[in-house]
Amino acid sequence: MEISVRICFLLLFSSILGLGISQFTYEGHLPIIQRFMSQTASQKDIGISLAYSLRNATKGSFLSVLQNALSPIKYQTLGSSTKSTLKFASESSMRTGVKLGPQCLADTMAYVKHLNLPSLTEWSLRMADATGKPSAGILSGSFLFLGDFDECMAVKANYSSQGPYAQERKFTGQYCLGKYRINLQPIPPEGNYQWALCVPDSCTETDAVEIGNLALKLYNISLVQFESMVCHEKHVPWTAPAIGVFTMVGVIAFLVMLGTVLDIALVQVPKWRETELQEDLVGSFDGLPSHRPFSHPDRGEDNQWTATNDIDRLTVNGNRSLGVNGANHLPLFVRILIAFSAWTNAGKLLNTNQPPGTLACVNGIRVISINWVVLGHTVILLTYVGDNIGAYSQKALKRWTFQVIINGTFSVDTFFVLSGLLVSYLTLSELKRSAGKLNWLMFYVHRYLRLTPVYMIILGMWVCTLPYLIDGPVFPQKTGYEADPQCRNTWWGNLLYVQNLVKFKPTYCFGWAWYLAVDMQFYLISPLLIVPLYHRPKIGYVIACLFFLMTTITPFVLSETRYYPAMGTKVKGHPMPLGDQNYDLYIAPYCRMGPYLMGMLCGFILYRINRRRIRIHWALVCAGWGAALATGLAVVYGLISYSRGAEMNLHVASIYNALSRTVWGMSVAWVIFSCVTGHGGVINTFLSWSVWVPLARLTYVVYLIHIIVLVVWGSTTRAPFYITDMTVILVYLATLIATYGLAFVISLLFESPVMTLEKLLLKKDKRS
Repeated sequence: MEISVRICFLLLFSSILGLGISQFTYEGHLPIIQRFMSQTASQKDIGISLAYSLRNATKGSFLSVLQNALSPIKYQTLGSSTKSTLKFASESSMRTGVKLGPQCLADTMAYVKHLNLPSLTEWSLRMADATGKPSAGILSGSFLFLGDFDECMAVKANYSSQGPYAQERKFTGQYCLGKYRINLQPIPPEGNYQWALCVPDSCTETDAVEIGNLALKLYNISLVQFESMVCHEKHVPWTAPAIGVFTMVGVIAFLVMLGTVLDIALVQVPKWRETELQEDLVGSFDGLPSHRPFSHPDRGEDNQWTATNDIDRLTVNGNRSLGVNGANHLPLFVRILIAFSAWTNAGKLLNTNQPPGTLACVNGIRVISINWVVLGHTVILLTYVGDNIGAYSQKALKRWTFQVIINGTFSVDTFFVLSGLLVSYLTLSELKRSAGKLNWLMFYVHRYLRLTPVYMIILGMWVCTLPYLIDGPVFPQKTGYEADPQCRNTWWGNLLYVQNLVKFKPTYCFGWAWYLAVDMQFYLISPLLIVPLYHRPKIGYVIACLFFLMTTITPFVLSETRYYPAMGTKVKGHPMPLGDQNYDLYIAPYCRMGPYLMGMLCGFILYRINRRRIRIHWALVCAGWGAALATGLAVVYGLISYSRGAEMNLHVASIYNALSRTVWGMSVAWVIFSCVTGHGGVINTFLSWSVWVPLARLTYVVYLIHIIVLVVWGSTTRAPFYITDMTVILVYLATLIATYGLAFVISLLFESPVMTLEKLLLKKDKRS
């Protein structure tokens, strides 16, 4: 069975399990097919050339080559003192042309010396063993030579310089992962080409590059050249931002513990005692229908009476019954602390109740869509740590079923539909309830407070704390995944939700959060459509048509003039686009508004019919479902021949770029409309399943952290993965479980308290 057939099935059920870079720099905004196509281009040619050079190397081993390079240096002259040793090493470096630091050169010379008899030592053997070596599978695109990270970092070397003033010298192993390029036309020079060296910790990253290129040169491998090295330290120096983030997280964790204790002591325990008292009193009156100790004189004989009606009037320990708002009698300061209670917030998160009138099917759509997002990013991650990405991608791209992964970007458009639907439906309902009046300032404040606090906390943890928590072969330890000055200079774009509009160099911070910026920008202008739809629907229709024309014509014109392909395919006669397709089409709000408009219009229709079950002729229902299914399948699977290498006509690509996302949004909107109005059948039953409710509450945090979960796992792996269908499935399911579990914890710590505090401090009534 092919991978995507299994994954399509698992997408529906995998969320149930959720209950129980610098090599990973995020590429989620690029179609996955581009990543695969860059790996499949002439992989055989690359492999043959590299394998041929390695096979015909005239030297012995990597280290014997290094020894030959350093051979003009006489080891016995090392010696009288550290100063003279480093001076001699520096002079020898100039004579041999090896541009190494004096101490690095001296330690490297000793390293090479102790690999030969009679000076052979265990530490030198371990350093040699930990160095990456070309492995089997080069012809299949295996260019990731990671060596042994832990073995290298555990090396503790010591040696004695020779001569009349022998001295002891100690150093430790340092793991350096080098990025190399292949200088062979027409092979793409850039790719996932990485080679690990284990060098003395006295060597800098520049020294490591010099050592690597020296060895390759003497190997007579001219087509490979090291460009950069990322070396790992055993201890990362603390920075002020890291200390600040750790302190903030610690304070919040303390508040959660304190709030939980206060909640249990002041609210939950009295409530439990009250419940026990009610049960005891109700039990004591069973079988005594004539005895009504709490009856009132004006009650008639037919008046229904239960003991709990009057027991609710009782006091417990001198206080009135607490009921569901048991904390309301407490001081404001105590209620603020109780807002952090993990006990109460966990109960809210895990509650599966769906009040009558809610749009229950939205929960299932939301969870399935975020799982689709995670699936696409799982495949992207495996392209970085996969050992056979070239061979696997060649096979995967030929399957029509793999299109669900290649076109996984439409899962984001589903979220645009849901966002537009909810803002339209809920705001129109609120306008109706308040006779057309709405506090528009709070309309925006609530949205900002809903999204920003947990977003900024996770961004801070991602940028500032990871180097202190994890380490591994491909983890950029010194900078994390957001190298300075990337986040230091661009974080304000995330805070203001404008990072997709400002062309930050080299790129913006927290790359996958572009969606939040676009969604916030749609939210800001949504009243331009909501208010006319409420007061003058015809004017609202005209404005909606204008927005639709803008979001359709703009990507069409950009595609025509800049030769943008559709979903990473090739345009006939135009091998290279003239602009930045990611900025112009993918993250630009004016090109992504189609699905949001479909959601807003669907919300308006549901508001007008007041969620009633309406009668539609069965033929129209079948036609609607057929059209939604056909267009959805066409959008996802319609480009299969072009994914296999066929070139697309520019006009066809432009039409696809202009309409595909809006058409997808129409299909999703039909599903929601049919389910709410009683025409969803078994699909509505499945999407409205109560299991989706707690998972749907976690989808926002899942979106924020799933990339972090993936890259932490990928960057700490010690060896490349051999990618198979089963590998993808297992990594995907493991990622889902880990992400939902971590999202639950983060929601308890950061998200739920903020939502509770907003209701408490801003006196916001609870809305469905």
